[in-house]
Amino acid sequence: MLKVLVLIVTFLSEFSFAITVEQLAENIAKNHPKIKSIEYRLKALKERQTFENSLPDPVITFSINDIQLFYRPFARNLEPMQTINFGFSQKIPYLPKLKQKSKIIKVKYNKTYYKLLLEKLELKFDIYKHVYLFWQTKEKLKVLEEFKNIAKHLIEFSNTLYSIGKISQAEVFNTNVFYSELLQREVFLKGRLKQIESSFAYFSEVSLKEIDIKVTYPSDVLELNIFLKFLKRNNPQLLVLKEELKEAKEKVKLAKLDYKPDFSVFATYAYRNPFRDYVSFGGSFNIPLWAKKKQEKKVLEESFYKLSKKKKLLDIEKMLISKLQEEYYKAKTSYESFKVFHQYLKPQTQKVYEGVLSEYQVGKKNIFDVLKALNQILTVRQKIIDETVNYHIAYKNIQKLMGTLK
Repeated sequence: MLKVLVLIVTFLSEFSFAITVEQLAENIAKNHPKIKSIEYRLKALKERQTFENSLPDPVITFSINDIQLFYRPFARNLEPMQTINFGFSQKIPYLPKLKQKSKIIKVKYNKTYYKLLLEKLELKFDIYKHVYLFWQTKEKLKVLEEFKNIAKHLIEFSNTLYSIGKISQAEVFNTNVFYSELLQREVFLKGRLKQIESSFAYFSEVSLKEIDIKVTYPSDVLELNIFLKFLKRNNPQLLVLKEELKEAKEKVKLAKLDYKPDFSVFATYAYRNPFRDYVSFGGSFNIPLWAKKKQEKKVLEESFYKLSKKKKLLDIEKMLISKLQEEYYKAKTSYESFKVFHQYLKPQTQKVYEGVLSEYQVGKKNIFDVLKALNQILTVRQKIIDETVNYHIAYKNIQKLMGTLK
């Protein structure tokens, strides 16, 4: 009996499954409708760049001069001024202004690209988080199943000892209570598993029950300064704000250029029969005279908007740095805790349990000591699972903040 109980409680040294969390998240992300929507929107924005830089459409006109209402209204040979006119006109914006608008369109494209990249990273992180939480719950259920078997053996063993008068009825009762507590935990975890699966259905139609997931042990993380450098350079939220600041600067320049006039050219061909046809052409431009005060206010408005974006960028950067530091120390703490539980407490609690069980068989310890030792092993095993998941979720959050989550 001792040999059976010791073998059952032995902790597995590795988690062996068929597919990594990264592979699963990548496969789902490739086919998720939200990701596909993002890709199509990027293509649409790319196409928009080509036509936003073009000139306004030309205008074609057709007119008839000097139509007489009551005498041969459509005859063109009565007087020299009776004509059929074909006209063409084209508006030509002030060229620096057109160039500036082109720059703004490019900045808007970059800004939207980073917004979409941010959405993609958020989606992938949610996938990782759900998968890790599912794995955590599933592993805890496996541990509980092992301990349920141990409890069954203890109940049988304690009943045997009670039948020959070696232990009291209270010890048998406490063994059954221990088994009931395991069943209660199992009910809670199974309910938690269903909740995670229901939430995960948003990401994929594949059931998580059908997938074996490989989760690696935590490892030490790099220096914080390395992560901070990546965040400042690659974080999509910061890149969006930087592009918004660029856009604000370009709009200030455009507001100043609005003082400059736009041009228009036109040409008209007049058909006259039997007289000679004639052609007229010319050009025009607007004089920004009455709108001068309005344009000054526009420049001022865009300047304040630029200052607002600059302050917002500094604020969000500080917030993201603080968040990355928080996740960094979470990952660091989980790694250190994992080492303590895995390298020290796991073998220690195992040895304590084996010793207590041996003494219990010869009557030196009671069932309360055995159950206490079992609870210690159960706690350590669940803590190892918890710290593994906490580490991976924190590290994926760090990768999301750095813009490097794959």
